[in-house]
Amino acid sequence: MKYLKGGRGLIAMVVLIVIFLVTAISQNIWSNPKSTVRKKVSFIAYGDDSERWENMREGAGLVCEEKEADLVLMTTLLEDDVNEQKEIIEREIEDGADALIIAPCSNEIKEYIDSKKLRIPVVFAESDGSPESGRRCISVDDYELGYSLGNEIAEHESDIVTVAIISENADIDSVAFREKGLRDAIEGKIGKLINWSRNENEETVNKRVFIQRALVSEATDVIVTFDNSTTDALLDALENLNQKSKVYSISTSNKAVYNLYNKEIIALGYSDEFSIGYLSAMYALSPSEAEKKYPDKEAEYRIVRKENMYDEDNQTLLFPFVN
Repeated sequence: MKYLKGGRGLIAMVVLIVIFLVTAISQNIWSNPKSTVRKKVSFIAYGDDSERWENMREGAGLVCEEKEADLVLMTTLLEDDVNEQKEIIEREIEDGADALIIAPCSNEIKEYIDSKKLRIPVVFAESDGSPESGRRCISVDDYELGYSLGNEIAEHESDIVTVAIISENADIDSVAFREKGLRDAIEGKIGKLINWSRNENEETVNKRVFIQRALVSEATDVIVTFDNSTTDALLDALENLNQKSKVYSISTSNKAVYNLYNKEIIALGYSDEFSIGYLSAMYALSPSEAEKKYPDKEAEYRIVRKENMYDEDNQTLLFPFVN
């Protein structure tokens, strides 16, 4: 009898322990209702320079951290490889991406996404779009950015100056809008406008090589670029040829900021890519919340010169991660 009583006591103790553990686990689950399944956000950009997208990635990463999502950045080998960007998009969809942030290398990518009728959120970063298109596009006003840079030329250069525009990456709509804005701003206000583009033998050559050919072939007073890689290639070409020129650029590269400080660049159009990344991730993960908080979907830009680059607002934009 004593043995039975002892056995029953042991069983009762085990039952109590089990009840205690079940209760503790249940309370833990209810007190921590957050899902253990993290969403995956795929950020697909163009060009093999991942540093080019660092500010945007940081902005998107901040939102993903707040929303407990994982951000993955992937880039193409070439800036204009539409097929490779399509392949990356396909792979990410098949791998179960919950949202896509795409910096499209061409408008063809937008049309391609439209044709797929995806059920996951897709946001186009650094890309302009009209409201009627139904696409979520996050960017600065690229036309106004180009126009503002053109005003800098019109206001600070003589009306007989020769301006060379380097036309590269024209399939990227942000670049096309910037160029159009600048052309409209300087029309009738300068002496001569010339266009530098690749000839039929330069379609596959390094960008710097084609620019060096242009530099030695045609004289100009001012040179204008509209994106990071073209700006960097121009600066390299000028250095290789030991030439000086008045450069007006739109770029967010470290090399561009360095050369603004050294006065190799006269004026620099600089967009707030951190905010573009932040807004893109917000619209990808919480579109309703984003619509209420950030309905205009536009980030800020500034035209910066050496003399004002250390103004508080400009410094925050140029050096966002420096305390």
